[in-house]
Amino acid sequence: MFHVSSTGFPQAVLFAVVLTTATWAQPRQEAVVGGNAGSGSTFRVFLTTGEALPSYGEPAFLDDRIVFTLLVGGDPAKPELQLTSLPLDRVDQVRTRRYSISVRAAYYAATRGEADFQAMTAEVTRAIDQLAAIDDPRRRLALAEEAKQRLLEWSRENYSYRADDIAELAELFDEVIVELRVAAGESRFAIDLRAEPDWPEHEPLLAEPTLRESIALALAAARVAGPGDERVAILRAAGRAAEGEGGEDLRADARRELDRDLAAERASDELLAGARARAADARRLGDAEALERLGATVRERDRDLGARRPEAIRGLLGELDVALEAVRVHRLALERYRLLRPSLLAYERRMRSVAAGLDGLKPVLDAVAGMRTIAYERLERASRRLAVLVADAARVTPPDDLADVHATLHSALRLAEEGVARRRLAVTTLSTDREREASTAAAGAILLAAQAREELVRRLYPPKLQ
Repeated sequence: MFHVSSTGFPQAVLFAVVLTTATWAQPRQEAVVGGNAGSGSTFRVFLTTGEALPSYGEPAFLDDRIVFTLLVGGDPAKPELQLTSLPLDRVDQVRTRRYSISVRAAYYAATRGEADFQAMTAEVTRAIDQLAAIDDPRRRLALAEEAKQRLLEWSRENYSYRADDIAELAELFDEVIVELRVAAGESRFAIDLRAEPDWPEHEPLLAEPTLRESIALALAAARVAGPGDERVAILRAAGRAAEGEGGEDLRADARRELDRDLAAERASDELLAGARARAADARRLGDAEALERLGATVRERDRDLGARRPEAIRGLLGELDVALEAVRVHRLALERYRLLRPSLLAYERRMRSVAAGLDGLKPVLDAVAGMRTIAYERLERASRRLAVLVADAARVTPPDDLADVHATLHSALRLAEEGVARRRLAVTTLSTDREREASTAAAGAILLAAQAREELVRRLYPPKLQ
């Protein structure tokens, strides 16, 4: 234990800290984390089975997948890059995240680490110089504790760079702090007995993969990726990379798996195309049972093929569900039509004379709508005829399914009646405003009559499959 000087400050400890700090400030060439400090420019994605897939750039974690750019052999200057996503449950997330930290730490050590460390040690030296110049023991103690805390925080924020040196320096600070507590008159205080700070755990860096290792890892990634376009792309990249010297066996493995995948992909495409054609036929025929059987067949066949088109199969099954629902709705509509058909035909027979009468008045309505010359006597006859037609239509009670058609036809009659009445008023008052009003009403009557007739004809026939 060092002893406090006559001024109340542990000068021997201060000298040791300053000397050690000055020594550490000299640049050092050493590894920061396990492995070669010069390696590690390549990130890694660790599978739960232990393989460390090389990644160009840091991987991104999504909800249930990890996305990264897989490095696949080839020329080191121009490596084969393949954008890849893997299911997160097949990835060792802890090791993958730790390795990313290790790569960043290695890069930091190789670039700014030593300069930042020297700046930090210079700050520590200044803090110690300030301690020697302060008379207040409690103030010295507070500054010493603050300097130690900044020291530990700097290491944590900078990937534990030169962690052993920082730990040793922190121990020296502990001795200073103990002596300063004694000098400040503190009789009871806790001593931190930890040998070193709680540094974040790193993953040892790995050497860059060889060509064979890279291809073998690509094949492992393809197996984890599962069936689909992504797996095929990885296998193709592995096959291209394996064309170099010594990769014949790996190229054969990649080719074999790729051929098997492509054959299954073709079978899956044929399944999708054939199922859609059969679904269209079944839908056109209104065969709900055939659609149900087709859905079961698609699911079974897709399982046999290894579920290589999951998105496409889900889309197809969704289409089959929509078609099946449309067929079922159409079947119910046909049953309802057969139930209501007698009342629909009875309504058409009852309103046939009204519709025919309105058709007979169309030349008059056309003349009124076009503001053309028409004999006043024809307007009077049309007015009387429309009054009869309106009364006849009012006496008819339509079935519920034709209530809207009946309302449209009744509105057409009313507008026709209004158009003729206003044209007669325009003639007697020589008012062009009344003539324009009559034209608008007559045009509306013609339009509504056509809509009512078209809709009535459509309702009289069995509903079509939508």
